[in-house]
Amino acid sequence: MGYTITQDPGIGYCLECGDIIEYGHGRTDRKFCSDGCKNRWHNRRKAQSWHVYQHKVLKVLEGNHDILERLLHIGVTTIDRVSLGHLGFDFNYVTSFHKIGQRSVFSVYDITYEATPSRIRNISSRWNGAEEEGTGEGVTSKKSLKRPSAAVSAGL
Repeated sequence: MGYTITQDPGIGYCLECGDIIEYGHGRTDRKFCSDGCKNRWHNRRKAQSWHVYQHKVLKVLEGNHDILERLLHIGVTTIDRVSLGHLGFDFNYVTSFHKIGQRSVFSVYDITYEATPSRIRNISSRWNGAEEEGTGEGVTSKKSLKRPSAAVSAGL
């Protein structure tokens, strides 16, 4: 047996709480039973869209960091912008920017680089002691990671 649901044109349901909205007076296209429900619904949607945006930004920043980290791992400290873009680097997302004289210095978390109109140069990590040590078979391993200063290790 098939069931059909008929909707009474004089009754609706609140999008937030699901209560019945009777359209006897006022607007006949109301979607919420009260101002409180309307505010909660819009605030929740706004919060959800903000979290989606935050997730997108963090994902792009992590991708940029991974690309720079791989370049450092193979010993590349200078690369042209076009090649870096082909690797998937998004130049619109960085964690900090400083203008030092005529130089533009950008950071993606702990990795910094200088940007010119055509090249990215001086790619380096802020972590001290991240030197690579050869193992004799062409494979490298990280010797140790040390924090850059006592203030960082003290949690300041």
